[in-house]
Amino acid sequence: MKHFDKAQAQSINSLNIEGINAYLQDTVSSENDAAPITCGFFKMESGNPLEYTYSYDECKIMLEGEMTITEKGGATVEMKPGDVVYFDSGTTVTFSSKSSGTAFYVGQRKFGVL
Repeated sequence: MKHFDKAQAQSINSLNIEGINAYLQDTVSSENDAAPITCGFFKMESGNPLEYTYSYDECKIMLEGEMTITEKGGATVEMKPGDVVYFDSGTTVTFSSKSSGTAFYVGQRKFGVL
Protein backbone atom coordinates (compact mmCIF):
# COMPACT_ATOMS: atom_id res chain seq x y z
CA MET A 1 0.00 0.00 0.00
CA LYS A 2 1.13 3.53 -0.74
CA HIS A 3 -0.45 6.56 0.90
CA PHE A 4 -0.27 10.11 -0.46
CA ASP A 5 -1.33 12.53 2.27
CA LYS A 6 -3.15 15.61 0.97
CA ALA A 7 -2.38 14.59 -2.63
CA GLN A 8 -5.04 16.91 -4.03
CA ALA A 9 -3.10 19.88 -2.60
CA GLN A 10 0.11 18.99 -4.48
CA SER A 11 1.51 21.27 -7.13
CA ILE A 12 0.37 20.39 -10.66
CA ASN A 13 2.93 21.09 -13.39
CA SER A 14 2.07 23.05 -16.51
CA LEU A 15 1.94 21.09 -19.74
CA ASN A 16 4.02 23.97 -21.16
CA ILE A 17 1.87 24.42 -24.26
CA GLU A 18 2.03 28.07 -25.22
CA GLY A 19 -1.28 29.86 -24.77
CA ILE A 20 -3.00 26.91 -23.05
CA ASN A 21 -3.58 26.87 -19.28
CA ALA A 22 -3.46 23.10 -18.77
CA TYR A 23 -1.64 21.28 -15.96
CA LEU A 24 -0.93 17.60 -15.31
CA GLN A 25 0.95 15.77 -12.57
CA ASP A 26 1.35 12.00 -12.28
CA THR A 27 1.22 10.91 -8.63
CA VAL A 28 1.97 7.19 -8.77
CA SER A 29 2.24 4.33 -11.22
CA SER A 30 2.12 0.56 -10.97
CA GLU A 31 5.26 -1.43 -11.63
CA ASN A 32 3.49 -3.69 -14.13
CA ASP A 33 5.29 -3.14 -17.46
CA ALA A 34 2.76 -5.23 -19.40
CA ALA A 35 -0.30 -3.27 -18.14
CA PRO A 36 0.81 -0.13 -16.32
CA ILE A 37 -1.65 2.04 -14.42
CA THR A 38 -0.82 5.67 -13.62
CA CYS A 39 -2.90 8.14 -11.66
CA GLY A 40 -2.64 11.82 -10.88
CA PHE A 41 -4.26 15.20 -11.32
CA PHE A 42 -5.29 17.27 -14.35
CA LYS A 43 -6.26 20.93 -14.15
CA MET A 44 -7.71 23.12 -16.89
CA GLU A 45 -8.04 26.88 -16.46
CA SER A 46 -9.86 29.45 -18.55
CA GLY A 47 -8.26 30.45 -21.83
CA ASN A 48 -7.55 28.55 -25.02
CA PRO A 49 -8.84 24.97 -25.21
CA LEU A 50 -6.60 21.88 -25.24
CA GLU A 51 -7.14 19.21 -27.90
CA TYR A 52 -5.78 15.77 -26.95
CA THR A 53 -5.86 12.33 -28.55
CA TYR A 54 -5.58 9.44 -26.10
CA SER A 55 -3.06 6.69 -26.90
CA TYR A 56 -4.27 4.77 -23.81
CA ASP A 57 -7.51 4.18 -21.89
CA GLU A 58 -8.25 6.66 -19.10
CA CYS A 59 -10.90 7.57 -16.56
CA LYS A 60 -11.32 10.96 -14.85
CA ILE A 61 -13.40 12.09 -11.87
CA MET A 62 -14.00 15.82 -11.36
CA LEU A 63 -12.92 16.96 -7.92
CA GLU A 64 -13.52 20.70 -7.99
CA GLY A 65 -14.60 23.49 -10.31
CA GLU A 66 -15.89 22.85 -13.80
CA MET A 67 -14.56 21.64 -17.13
CA THR A 68 -16.08 21.17 -20.57
CA ILE A 69 -15.03 18.12 -22.56
CA THR A 70 -16.03 17.78 -26.22
CA GLU A 71 -15.41 14.55 -28.10
CA LYS A 72 -14.41 15.05 -31.73
CA GLY A 73 -17.50 14.16 -33.73
CA GLY A 74 -19.40 13.38 -30.53
CA ALA A 75 -20.94 14.72 -27.36
CA THR A 76 -20.07 17.67 -25.15
CA VAL A 77 -20.08 17.14 -21.39
CA GLU A 78 -20.12 19.86 -18.72
CA MET A 79 -18.15 18.20 -15.90
CA LYS A 80 -18.90 19.12 -12.30
CA PRO A 81 -17.54 17.66 -9.03
CA GLY A 82 -18.41 13.98 -8.70
CA ASP A 83 -18.85 13.40 -12.46
CA VAL A 84 -16.86 10.60 -14.10
CA VAL A 85 -15.76 10.35 -17.75
CA TYR A 86 -13.99 7.50 -19.55
CA PHE A 87 -11.88 7.70 -22.72
CA ASP A 88 -10.97 4.75 -24.95
CA SER A 89 -7.56 4.78 -26.60
CA GLY A 90 -7.85 6.71 -29.88
CA THR A 91 -10.46 9.16 -28.59
CA THR A 92 -9.83 12.82 -29.46
CA VAL A 93 -11.30 15.40 -27.09
CA THR A 94 -11.07 19.12 -26.41
CA PHE A 95 -10.81 20.32 -22.82
CA SER A 96 -11.84 23.84 -21.80
CA SER A 97 -12.99 25.71 -18.71
CA LYS A 98 -14.80 29.00 -18.14
CA SER A 99 -12.96 29.31 -14.81
CA SER A 100 -10.97 26.31 -13.55
CA GLY A 101 -11.45 22.63 -12.89
CA THR A 102 -9.38 19.83 -11.37
CA ALA A 103 -9.84 16.12 -12.03
CA PHE A 104 -8.20 12.95 -10.75
CA TYR A 105 -7.30 10.44 -13.48
CA VAL A 106 -6.33 6.80 -13.81
CA GLY A 107 -4.81 5.81 -17.15
CA GLN A 108 -3.30 2.67 -18.63
CA ARG A 109 0.11 4.17 -19.34
CA LYS A 110 3.56 4.43 -17.80
CA PHE A 111 4.49 7.24 -15.41
CA GLY A 112 5.31 10.44 -17.32
CA VAL A 113 4.38 9.04 -20.74
CA LEU A 114 1.60 10.91 -22.55
